[in-house]
Amino acid sequence: MAREWDLWVEQARAADILTVARSLGAHLKPSGASEWVGPCPICGGKDRFSVNIRKRVFNCRGSEGGDVFKLVSHCRGCDFVEAGEFINGSPRPDHSRDENEADRQARIRAHQARMAELERRNKEDLEQAEAHRVREEEHVAKVVERAAPIWGTHGEKYMRETRGLNPPRRLVGDIRFVSELDYWGYSDNGSGDFILLAVLPAVVALIRDFAGAIIGVSQTYLDPVKPVKWTPPNSARNQPTKVRGEKKGGMIRLGRIGEKVAIAEGWINALSWFTLGEGPEDITLAAAVDIGNLSGRAGVQNHPNIYDRDGRPRRMQDGIPDMNAPGMILPPDVTSVILLADYDSEVFATAGHIRTAGNRFVALGVNADNIKVWWPEVGKDFNDMLLARRKSGDI
Repeated sequence: MAREWDLWVEQARAADILTVARSLGAHLKPSGASEWVGPCPICGGKDRFSVNIRKRVFNCRGSEGGDVFKLVSHCRGCDFVEAGEFINGSPRPDHSRDENEADRQARIRAHQARMAELERRNKEDLEQAEAHRVREEEHVAKVVERAAPIWGTHGEKYMRETRGLNPPRRLVGDIRFVSELDYWGYSDNGSGDFILLAVLPAVVALIRDFAGAIIGVSQTYLDPVKPVKWTPPNSARNQPTKVRGEKKGGMIRLGRIGEKVAIAEGWINALSWFTLGEGPEDITLAAAVDIGNLSGRAGVQNHPNIYDRDGRPRRMQDGIPDMNAPGMILPPDVTSVILLADYDSEVFATAGHIRTAGNRFVALGVNADNIKVWWPEVGKDFNDMLLARRKSGDI
């Protein structure tokens, strides 16, 4: 009988842990060469649960981790033998129970206590998320209330003198200026504290959803003296541009959005492309805030020539959109799209995002023949091209 037990346990340990996780209700996506991540079937969350198919273990940040037996016990609140029965789909070799009634009741109470603790944590997480959402909405409302037209401001100098832009006023109604805006960031004294670092002028771009409602702002902080981006301390953690509120589902509208729209990652590149005289005369302009919001989520594939320090290929989007996780959502009247790429970032990863965006728009009803991709010169973005042509006198 001992040999039968050993074989039965070995059979369970040999099971594919990813398949077992999915049978327990886990919805996971690949993250790297051997990790799959997603919400925990018990604890919830977004990415707190992971399965490593190479090491054959799972981990849940809300509770515990371990092998395939621990995985089943975590999700079903059962003991070792009952986990084996679930994995193998067959009863224990001796068809006996390995616990008396007192043990069984103790196990049930322990499981109930754990579930109560997880419910408390989930409630706390939801409350914190709601409080954060309210704070972000309040911040956006206050910034929008204070934001003035960009004309005649330090922000206009940045746009003209540093970025080489002189756009028609109709295109920059949603590009505004705040003379004094708090910059909160991480200190550079080694403590890692999140503190008020400065009060600075800022260009504020409004982010609107597909119906036109303001859902967020992109804040580009400027040096208070020179019309250039501010250089924050601890630049590894602090960036001169911050997005507040929500960007998912939204875009920065550069004037009215018509049936034909050209979309760049950022508003400066969209206006630069327009200033260069590219595209049809009836094109309208928008910016997606960043490339991840342009594409939304997608499947992943191995990068063809970039590897991590362990020699594993970096992962990049495969062009197949996750239709349940969109980024920017097009207004309903758009029938033709030009995707404005950057060539100053890693080209394969950029192309993966661009392909995902195009495929997403096709899936949502835009004719594939009406989706084009426009690349700048190699190694540049459209603002680089504009500045170079202004310097040479070509514009």
